[in-house]
Amino acid sequence: MSLLLILAGAVLVAVAMSNRVPRIPAGRAPHLVRARLTEAGRAALTAVGGSALIIAFFLALSGV
Repeated sequence: MSLLLILAGAVLVAVAMSNRVPRIPAGRAPHLVRARLTEAGRAALTAVGGSALIIAFFLALSGV
């Protein structure tokens, strides 16, 4: 459970920091495109991703 939260939190924070998301077109190699996030959107992704990382940390400490 904590590994999934770590992965999800890291992805959300990485998208917020870089403002890029992967795009996988049919039959071609994936590439990064601009996410077009507003400041509020970046703040929301950072908050949710950071919260997921904190929850994962405490779950790992408790042994779950």
